[in-house]
Amino acid sequence: MSSRCWSRRSAASSRENLFIEAIYIYAVHVSIMRISRRIPRFSQLFWAALLVAGCAGSAAPVGPSFEVSFDPSTPRSARDQAMRVEVYLVDSCADVTLGTRPVPALGTADVLRGDGVGAFGIAFDDGDYGLYGLAQDADCAVVAAGCDEVAITAAQETLTVTLGAVRGEGCPVDELCSLETGDCVDGTGGTGGSGGGGGRVDDGLILFYAFDEGSGSTVTDRSDVLPRLDLTIADPGNVTWSSEHLSIDTATALSTTGGAAKVVARAQASGELTVEAWITPANATQSGPARIVSMSTDPWVRNFMLGQEAGTYAARFRAEGQADWDNGSPTIFTTADTATVALTHVVHTHSASGDEVIYVDGVENETFTRTGGLSQWDATYPIVVANEGTNDRAWLGELHLIAVYDRALGAAEVEQNFTAGP
Repeated sequence: MSSRCWSRRSAASSRENLFIEAIYIYAVHVSIMRISRRIPRFSQLFWAALLVAGCAGSAAPVGPSFEVSFDPSTPRSARDQAMRVEVYLVDSCADVTLGTRPVPALGTADVLRGDGVGAFGIAFDDGDYGLYGLAQDADCAVVAAGCDEVAITAAQETLTVTLGAVRGEGCPVDELCSLETGDCVDGTGGTGGSGGGGGRVDDGLILFYAFDEGSGSTVTDRSDVLPRLDLTIADPGNVTWSSEHLSIDTATALSTTGGAAKVVARAQASGELTVEAWITPANATQSGPARIVSMSTDPWVRNFMLGQEAGTYAARFRAEGQADWDNGSPTIFTTADTATVALTHVVHTHSASGDEVIYVDGVENETFTRTGGLSQWDATYPIVVANEGTNDRAWLGELHLIAVYDRALGAAEVEQNFTAGP
C-alpha cells in the first residue's frame, strides 16, 4: 500500500482515477480479510485504525467529539494493556454496569489508546447524558472502564470520560484481579469472588471505601455500580492519612455530594442490605450514637446507620412497620465491651424477612426482627461517615474500610470478609 492516505484525493482526480482507486481499496480489503482469517485481531485493529486516524482533507466530524483519559490512580498494568476504547453515549451512567457493554446505547465509537480522541459522527439533542468508556486489551478482554455524566449543548466542543481499572475482566478464568493493583492473583488469595475462596465477597457490593488514598480530601467509591459516590472530607486538617487508613483526629464529616439514590434503588429492589466496617475507635466513651456511617440528613431521620454507643456498637434501619421508623428505630446494640480501642470488624445485615444480625469480628453478636418494608426510604439522603450532616454526632478513630451490599450477607460470607481483613 502506498504511503499516501488511501482516502485522500486531489482536486484534479478524474473519474477514471477514482475508479482505479476504488479497485485498489477493494483489493487491499480482500487481502486484509484473508489475513484476518488467520489473525482475527489484525483485521479489528486495522479497520479501527482507519476509522480513528482519519485523513487530511476529510470532512469535519458531525456531532460531539470526545476525549478518553485514565484516572491517575489506574494501575499501570491496566493502562499498558489497553489497546482500544469503545465509547458509548447513554441516557445516564446509572444505566451502566462497569465492564459490560450497555444496551441500548444512543451512540458508539472506537478509539485507539495512542489517540484518545474521536467523534460519534451523529448529532444528538441538547441535554444530559452519560459518556461511557470500555478499554480492551489485545484479546478483547476488558481492563478498564468509566462513565461520566455530561451535558451536550450547541456550543459543546469536546466531552470527556475518565477510565479506572476494572476487577477481574482481564485475567484468566482461574485467577482473580486485584482492584488495588490491577494485577492477576491466584484464585485463593486476591480480591473478588461471590462467596467462595479466600478473597472478599463482592456479589452485591454497591459501595466500597478503602481509605487508602494517602492524601487529599476525597475518598473514592471503588464499587463497580455507577454512579460512584465519592466522599468529600469537610475539614482535611482534622484527619491524618496513612497508607492503609484514615484517622479522624478531630470532629469532621465525610459525605457524598447529593443523595445516594443507587443505594435506595438496590435496597428497595431486594428488600435487603448489609453495612460493613473495619474501624479502630479512638475511645470507648463516644456516644450519640457516634456515627460510623449513616445515610441521613440529621440526627432524627435516616435510611440506615451503623454507630458506636460507648462500649457497644449500634445499628438503625428504616422500616415503616416500626414506631419512630423514620429515625430507623428501634436501635439494636451489641453486647457490652465489644467496642474497644482495637481494630474491629462490625457488620449489620437486614434480610427481606426482617431478620437482622450484628456480627463482631466474624461472630454473630445480636439478632432482631424488624417489621415493615423499605418503601419510605429517601433517595435524597447522602452517605455521611464519622458524623451527621449537622455535625453533632461525631465519631473519632481510624477508618480502614466501609462497604455496603444490596443483600444480606450470610454468616459464612461475613466470616470470609473478616478472614480477608481490611
